[in-house]
Amino acid sequence: MLPTRLMRAAVVVALAALAAGCGDLTKPKASTPNLATSYTLTPFTGAPVNVPTAISFLGGSGRADSRFAFDVAFDLDAAGNVEVLPVRYVAGTLGNAIHQQLTGLPLKRIGMQKVAGPFEALREAPPSGYDTLAVQTVAPGTVLAVEVLDPANCYTGFGGSTLYAKLTVDSIGANRNIYTRTVADPNCGYRGLVADSIPNR
Repeated sequence: MLPTRLMRAAVVVALAALAAGCGDLTKPKASTPNLATSYTLTPFTGAPVNVPTAISFLGGSGRADSRFAFDVAFDLDAAGNVEVLPVRYVAGTLGNAIHQQLTGLPLKRIGMQKVAGPFEALREAPPSGYDTLAVQTVAPGTVLAVEVLDPANCYTGFGGSTLYAKLTVDSIGANRNIYTRTVADPNCGYRGLVADSIPNR
């Protein structure tokens, strides 16, 4: 009996080491590299209709309008600080209800949290601690970790229905343009945020 027990123990240890090194074994293997993107955006308030004021972390920049085809919009407060507005905040209760009636799905839930350190140092999104209600006011250089609950794109498998990203504002131009960068992980349930790499957890 002893050799069998020892063999079982060895298998358990090997599987634990494999899971620690390779992430959750029940999730589909990540296959798409993380997407690094830079944007030049116009503040949402008072913007002309033909300029980008918002981004989708996987879809690029666009207009924050009543289609709500974005994740976060950008604005400037009275003091000139950048405000990052989740789509549900922009839409309000009525906009979210209309969208759900038309599409059968609620608007994406965007959670954000500030993370200490430089943009490149954030290599993996935190697993918890996201504020899904508030506008985030940030100064240039501030880093936000972002959690996107996206059942429309993450609806199958064991990976979960969340996508993760990071965002920083590099600068605000003299013309009030907002210059920002993001890295988004398109693999559902994975939290790796190293640009152009395929995450393993």
